Amino acid sequence: MFTNLTKILVAGALVLGASSVPTIASAQSGTRTFTVVNDSRYRIDHVYVSPNNYSYWGGDQLGRDVLPEHYQFYMSVYPGWYDVKLVDEDGDSCVIKDVDFRSGATWTITDGLLVACELFTRD
Repeated sequence: MFTNLTKILVAGALVLGASSVPTIASAQSGTRTFTVVNDSRYRIDHVYVSPNNYSYWGGDQLGRDVLPEHYQFYMSVYPGWYDVKLVDEDGDSCVIKDVDFRSGATWTITDGLLVACELFTRD
């Protein structure tokens, strides 16, 4: 049985394969850019996003960069609900569930968020 995301990905591939270049540009413009602020005392080495409750994380949103404390970076995603996996400078990872990237412009990582995330994440 296919998951909803698998159905969406297959449908998207079929639409893109049968569409013209202007439609592809239009689909790409559906993403929104969010400012991700690290307002914690920890360096974040990796940021992964996944559609809500989906097990595939995709690539590291930071690429080869890291996110030092009190810095920010810009991340483009399609508006929706996501799970976010963070890996800090010590290699500790945690998953923040149900992050709302539908509206707003900024998502802030705080010490409290990281502590709660580590307490409730089971890798």
